[in-house]
Amino acid sequence: MGSSGGLSVPGRGRENVLGIPETAPTSEAYLTEVDRCLYECVLESGHAEASELATRLGISRNEAESSVRRLLALRLLNAKPGSKNRVSAVSPSSAVALVATPIENGLRRRMEEVERFRHELLGLLPLFEHCQTGGAQPLQALPELGDVLATIEQLAAECQEEVLTAQPGGRRNVEELTEAIERDEGMLRRGIRMRTLYQHPARYHQATVAYTERLTGLGGEVRTTSANLMRVIIFDRKAALVSLAGHDQGAMVIRDRSVVDFAVQAFEHIWLKSDLFPVGHDSGQIRTVSEDMDHALVRLLVSGESDHAVARRLGISIRTLQRRLVRISKELGANSRLQAGYLIHRSGLLEKGQRPDGAKHAPVNP
Repeated sequence: MGSSGGLSVPGRGRENVLGIPETAPTSEAYLTEVDRCLYECVLESGHAEASELATRLGISRNEAESSVRRLLALRLLNAKPGSKNRVSAVSPSSAVALVATPIENGLRRRMEEVERFRHELLGLLPLFEHCQTGGAQPLQALPELGDVLATIEQLAAECQEEVLTAQPGGRRNVEELTEAIERDEGMLRRGIRMRTLYQHPARYHQATVAYTERLTGLGGEVRTTSANLMRVIIFDRKAALVSLAGHDQGAMVIRDRSVVDFAVQAFEHIWLKSDLFPVGHDSGQIRTVSEDMDHALVRLLVSGESDHAVARRLGISIRTLQRRLVRISKELGANSRLQAGYLIHRSGLLEKGQRPDGAKHAPVNP
């Protein structure tokens, strides 16, 4: 079968008795039926060589040699010491230790390489995020009013396309309006689109009305709603300022794209359902707004919220809320809030969107 001088130990870079270099197992099936029969034959005989095994099994010599080669590679056969061209059987558990352990060690090393690769590349992530946000943090707390105003000035100066603003409450501080008007007019003159949302009671605040008249005169858009608003200013849909919890005059600056997109979508949803802020005092528009507020109040009345919570959501004072509640109760013919809630449910006002009396108009004052 060759003149190599005997079988070699697999994996040592030498050829076996068949004159074929021994190779590691492939991903194909490791054992054939012939391999199993040949292994069993070697076990029964104690040791044998390929030609003997071919005769016993009734197969060709080439088939026997191929099977011996595979079993040698799998360490299920071993060269018989001191006996030329003969093989003996090895315990399968020993074969597993000899073959599988090196493979496991190799896989372990590869996994360690993968982890090092992942660690080194992800180490660049902070640098990437830093450059993506222009060096700014995704979230930045500004508890001091001075820092908030400075940030707004900076973002306004950098703004190129659009500003979205939502202001809760019925009236804005006159000093805030005075500080904002020059900045906002400057942006409008630069061609920046500006949309502002207020709650309905802002229509009755003289300073807010004057501010709105100046903005709309330059192309600004202002609407009012009965919906509960959060305070937010969004610049170019890239950065947003929202109220900072625990700090009445503070703000949280958000530059995370997903969070800013969420704020934009919330703004757009309310904007589409809001009413134009009338520059003049059109009685029909004022009546419509007052009725809208009454219907929102009716919804909140039956929800079980406290007067203070309802007043805050509608952007009106507690005194105005109580005055409206008294009027609505009288229109319903109710003697208490409990009875008013019952009558509202029974009459179907929540489904119909009607005023409590179905016909009368509310006073124009909030």
